Amino acid sequence: MNTFFEDIQNENLTINYNGDDIPIAYWNLVKAKMDISLWCKFGIVPHRHWKISDVKKYFELSGTRANLYDRFIEKYGRFLGKQS
Repeated sequence: MNTFFEDIQNENLTINYNGDDIPIAYWNLVKAKMDISLWCKFGIVPHRHWKISDVKKYFELSGTRANLYDRFIEKYGRFLGKQS
């Protein structure tokens, strides 16, 4: 499994979104923000095969439910742009 930083450097890994190719690393970043938010703030698992350990490994994160969302935004907020 690649990490976020490996995927962001590979320009060949893209996904078609609304007719435009975007790097898959950015797609994963946006999806992870939503998934981590659901899990940390509301205790909702996004889908039955989702594991926080996979997200932590991909984004090289550590922490607990109480502080993981803030660590994620702190580390990757610069890639997301405007935060909400």
